[in-house]
Amino acid sequence: MASDPNIQGNSHAAALRSVGIGNRNDNPAQWAPFTWDDPHFGPQVNGEVAPVAFDHTSGSLQLGFWRTAKGIPGCNEDGSCHVDYSAPLGDETMVILEGTATVTVTATGKRYRLEAGTIISHPKGVALSWDIDSPFLKKFWILWDSPAPSVKDDDVYVGHNSDNPEAWEPFTWDEPDHGSMVCGELFKLRSTGSTGTLLCGLWRASVGIAGCAPDGSTAIPYTSPLGDEIELLLEGAYRVVNEDTGETHNLRGGDVLAMPRGTRLSWSSKGPFAKKFWLIANQACRNDGAPGGRSDLALQSVCPSVRTAAIGR
Repeated sequence: MASDPNIQGNSHAAALRSVGIGNRNDNPAQWAPFTWDDPHFGPQVNGEVAPVAFDHTSGSLQLGFWRTAKGIPGCNEDGSCHVDYSAPLGDETMVILEGTATVTVTATGKRYRLEAGTIISHPKGVALSWDIDSPFLKKFWILWDSPAPSVKDDDVYVGHNSDNPEAWEPFTWDEPDHGSMVCGELFKLRSTGSTGTLLCGLWRASVGIAGCAPDGSTAIPYTSPLGDEIELLLEGAYRVVNEDTGETHNLRGGDVLAMPRGTRLSWSSKGPFAKKFWLIANQACRNDGAPGGRSDLALQSVCPSVRTAAIGR
């Protein structure tokens, strides 16, 4: 569930872009009731939302935090909450930060139990019922939509921050001006979107992992060539320098980093270990390779041809 602010498409011609920064413990003075018209369930109001500002480059890409508790619109006296929701604004990918809930797919009755650390990616138009336990729930959300249709889905993707699957693979990509790169390893939870290109999963760096220094640290130039990229840092310490603006950010687990595609960054993580949740989105829907260069990360899957199984599916 996410807010519906007016979003204007951003031009690739913008000279300078800043990264977006947030933190899982953010508690802004202005939380807004989350209201929306759901094509399956009608007008709704449930919970409160606090967006994180981000200068994205394509499609409709929003992110922020959402919460329920006693006294919040749509919640019961004990803070519990029932929400019927079909993600009409686009694919919504979430990380549960606090609290527990049960999500039911309306069409099939399939249920998923969510807790702190659960990752759930909700395809656009799939009707769900959320039964949120008292006394509260808080989540980090990313909402993505594009004019380019891609893969229609009928179920959610579910994983967890602590997942350690066998399917880790080196993160390799082509970096403009630097050529082929490798840094850490990743796991893809989802590799298709309802529209455009949507990829998300986990990434980690440590001693002995491809592209890492002997102490497990990393240091790379990075322009997020596959699309706008959003990260929820889970473990470790990071330093990000925007080479275009001179902005420097020292980040740790719990921080949110949102990187516009094409922004020239110096990105590093300290050893011995770093781990993050990531999501990449691009308005383009292509079968022949990643935006800005080919990558093993992306494009087994960016259009309607291929989908991969996810934990919990």
